[in-house]
Amino acid sequence: MNNINGRIIKKNYKKIVVIVKKHLFLPIYKKRIFYYSKIIAYDMYNESNFGDYVMLRKTRPLSKTIFWMLSKVLEKVRLI
Repeated sequence: MNNINGRIIKKNYKKIVVIVKKHLFLPIYKKRIFYYSKIIAYDMYNESNFGDYVMLRKTRPLSKTIFWMLSKVLEKVRLI
């Protein structure tokens, strides 16, 4: 799992927090359970904004909590 997609929920200078929606299928009940994970990533060129849908890629540890880097912005949020 080297690439992951999610939406930006918090933005600092060159650091973003992305929420990722995952699901688990329960065969007994034939239902899906959704859960969310927060991932801290590094935005090298500071090109993303709050609310953008982005793709992250795994990288070497950049700090104590940052293991992901912004690969590309898939969908920009429209500001009014």
